[in-house]
Amino acid sequence: MKKFILLTLFLITILLSIIFMPRSKEHAVVMMSGEVYSQVYNEDKIYTVKLPEKYSPGTVINYKYNFFKIFKVEVLTPLKERVMKVEDNRYDLELSGELLSHKAVNYYTLNDQNNISLSDDKKILIGKNNLNIYLNKQNEIKTFVVKPYNYSNMRVGLSTTGFNSLDHEEIILTCLEDGTLFNLRENFNEIIPQGTMIKIYTENGKIVLNINNAIKTFSERTYLNCNNIRIDSISRGIPEFTPNYSGVLEFTKSNNGLSLINEVNMEEYLYKVVPSEMPSSGGIESLKCQAIAARTYALSDMIQNRFSHLGFYVDDSTQSQVYNNMKSNLITNEAVYSTKGLIITYEDKPIDAKYYSSSAGVGTTYQTVWFNADGSSEDKNYYYKGTYIKNNSLPKNEKEWLTFYKDKTLKSLDSTSPYFRWHADFSKKALENSLNKSIKIIHDRRPNFIQILQSGKQSNTLPQLVDLTNIEVVKRSEFGNIIEISFQFANATINVKGDYNIRSAIRCNKDFSGEIIPIIRHIKEPLINNNFLPSSFFSIEKNAEGYRIYGGGYGHGVGMSQYGAMELSQKGLKYEEILNTFYKDVTIEKIY
Repeated sequence: MKKFILLTLFLITILLSIIFMPRSKEHAVVMMSGEVYSQVYNEDKIYTVKLPEKYSPGTVINYKYNFFKIFKVEVLTPLKERVMKVEDNRYDLELSGELLSHKAVNYYTLNDQNNISLSDDKKILIGKNNLNIYLNKQNEIKTFVVKPYNYSNMRVGLSTTGFNSLDHEEIILTCLEDGTLFNLRENFNEIIPQGTMIKIYTENGKIVLNINNAIKTFSERTYLNCNNIRIDSISRGIPEFTPNYSGVLEFTKSNNGLSLINEVNMEEYLYKVVPSEMPSSGGIESLKCQAIAARTYALSDMIQNRFSHLGFYVDDSTQSQVYNNMKSNLITNEAVYSTKGLIITYEDKPIDAKYYSSSAGVGTTYQTVWFNADGSSEDKNYYYKGTYIKNNSLPKNEKEWLTFYKDKTLKSLDSTSPYFRWHADFSKKALENSLNKSIKIIHDRRPNFIQILQSGKQSNTLPQLVDLTNIEVVKRSEFGNIIEISFQFANATINVKGDYNIRSAIRCNKDFSGEIIPIIRHIKEPLINNNFLPSSFFSIEKNAEGYRIYGGGYGHGVGMSQYGAMELSQKGLKYEEILNTFYKDVTIEKIY
């Protein structure tokens, strides 16, 4: 009997401890808070609880509870800072510096209607003032609440002269108006008078600014806010000029010097993109198309976080879209101003508004140009694909494609482009020289897009290639661009995949080929010492001297042909009609 009583008391003790024992939930996010019951997210689960008071949606709390009630609620205070860079599990916060994230970070979005939903890391856009960031007790980032943001500012990585590098050894600039130099982490703020020249470099791990021979040093990210800054250490354009920038310049240390980022209003950004990407002579409607496409492209890159590890949305080169390589003018400014806030959307999302110089008479698919090494690709079906040549069916085999690229009489919507048809003659030796150097670069940078075969067996080692015997197209899209090409040497066969890799494998530059290979355009003078082939829309004809490449178009062939847009503009079409020629089932929307 005594044993039974003891056992009973023991079980009662356990039961009471279970009922009354305090437990805790950390980083719960309030979804809705009612008079009696509330709903909270905790990680990916929803709980209905009875909180002691009402809280706003998006409030993050820790609370303790037992079987009967919640008896202690702690409202957490967020860090309201911009994330400036993201790399692996590290977030560089503007004020707090670099913080590690917890291995299981929680992401939530709070929309305009105060509705909370689960989210992911793709919603964390750098440089935006829309984050509430919550740390755990180990000072790790545990929870993000992402609020609505606007799209009206851009962050642009600025390159050195010739767009050669994003790392600057030294930056020299002049403030053409009064500006403000500041450093948030080091609590520094100083007015910089108009006409001040500043030299910036790194020394002993510090950012050094020489301001009219007065030296200032900083350990962290430093900013210069000025509406008119001339960067004297950079030259741009043909004819050459020294570029001016507005907005904020941001200086940070990089692996090889300084990183230079321009944070600028989207429309100000476009004032310098549109003239750099399209000739002003093409007509106002084509320039409006360029402005809308460029705005959409910039927004798409922003949302994709393509350069989040570097701290910007786009760079200023052809890797994104060219920025400030041509001075703005009245007609390009008008094109930007009159389309303010307009973007192209597909199924309510901004499209990846690809564009290029001119076509070979056809538009191709995204999937045949941008794909992974295994051939997989994103599904982007809003680009026009097919012929731009009236009453013309596309070739079906290599012989027909060769005839197609030789034919200068075909009439396309952009056949007035100098690049509509082109050819280049390579001696056998020049092509061997070019391929040996360029294929090594591709193999070093993108080895998964190259296959090396020796004696019929695959190899990982690239030999010195000797005696080019033949070139064959392994795979071509139905719209004419080459997807994979085979270079056959006496000692190896090299198969190369991908638009960029194929174009960069056959270089016309004297530094690669050993001789200048002119690209003969069907209109205007030849291109001399050009680097890559103009496009992957080409065929190859072997002859006694070597090889002649017949091709068409300039660029990747996906989306808007800029020459095509200019031709349609000069025929009187409005920008909506022109854009709907190149992008299908899309909507033009105003976002601000």
